[in-house]
Amino acid sequence: MRFPRILVVVFILAALLMPNSVQAASLHTPTRQAEGVSCTLPESNAEALVILSNYYPGYWWDHTDLTIAVQAHPSTSEEDLAALHDAIDIWSDVLLDCFDGLITLTDVTYTARNPQQADIVVHYVPHAGGAVFAGYAVCGAHRCPNILVSSEAPPAWGQPPYDPQMIEWIALHEIGHALGLGHTTNLLESTDLMGYGWPDLGDPVLSQCDIDALAFIFAWAIEGSDPYPPAQGPYECS
Repeated sequence: MRFPRILVVVFILAALLMPNSVQAASLHTPTRQAEGVSCTLPESNAEALVILSNYYPGYWWDHTDLTIAVQAHPSTSEEDLAALHDAIDIWSDVLLDCFDGLITLTDVTYTARNPQQADIVVHYVPHAGGAVFAGYAVCGAHRCPNILVSSEAPPAWGQPPYDPQMIEWIALHEIGHALGLGHTTNLLESTDLMGYGWPDLGDPVLSQCDIDALAFIFAWAIEGSDPYPPAQGPYECS
């Protein structure tokens, strides 16, 4: 077992509220755009984003045509399964729009390819996590085969099972980790997708800083050079 090449990102959602009880996130026009980024997304209140490869050697991508698949428990409802694929579609569309096809994320769940061989595999396991997590990502060198998304908060929190919107948000967050994004440095206050402030403080925001940080992570691809690890972070948001 090569623990230095393995990362467990634990997504602990404290005192969750149901999505329909939150306030809309406050958005403003982004003030900068990283080199190689061709889109304009909303700003969030993230101060900076941790770069996971700075702490876990090998945790970065050496190719840009990424594949992803969902493996869900047979009891998964159609609505929850659709929420997982919606999260993939959102990331796929954003990457395509923001990097003009240079960085892609392709859902291979329903293709002839073995889903377990995808670069990123999202496992949906109802009631997983116990008293610890709602979702986590276990990633190795240039792969992330173990994203886990649960159907509910830890039982001790006394909350109802997640609805499809919450499942989609959790999957979006964990896929962000799989791509190489860490948490926001102002973790508990931030409603950025990679923060923990949502849903209590507003809906999560897939932000310009998230995409700019991915440009930082994939700098080698934007430069057209051979793959190399990301530079030292955190990545400062404007």
